[in-house]
Amino acid sequence: MTTDQSTSQYTVRDEDLVWALPPMCGVLGAAYTWYVRPDPRSAAAAARFVERLLGLWQIEDTVAAQASMAAAELVSSAVEHSAPPLALELARGRGLIALAVRSASPAARPTDLPAYVAENGLTLADALVEDLFLAPVPGEDGTAVVVHIRETALPSAPGTPDGPVTLQACGV
Repeated sequence: MTTDQSTSQYTVRDEDLVWALPPMCGVLGAAYTWYVRPDPRSAAAAARFVERLLGLWQIEDTVAAQASMAAAELVSSAVEHSAPPLALELARGRGLIALAVRSASPAARPTDLPAYVAENGLTLADALVEDLFLAPVPGEDGTAVVVHIRETALPSAPGTPDGPVTLQACGV
């Protein structure tokens, strides 16, 4: 299903704002990745893509909605405060859903993360998630805002330790 966002001049489809990239290694390791057009309407389109994919993974509706809102906040902040190109990553593991929005903005780590969150419009995203932090983009100049959301739809596999999704390099 395609969602259209009508404007006075023309209709913009979600696929015009956010589109899937071929499988690649990113900030989260191997993850579903979408290119995000630096347009304010991209936040809503990204949220719908995340919610649809989490629905296919049979994640609880409340968790999918939470992740969808977090994705919208991350993309909205990146569009407003960061340099393109922008990409959204989504991964799942160890009872957590991980979202990252990466940009070409330099990977300067703030000394005061709460101030960074407030200055970049990430207060709602920070309240929605279990963990929020910044990570450098592997092999590129750039920064990613990464969040973890507790997955409650499926129990953890026996013998699998719960914990944060670790950032890992992809083998070639």
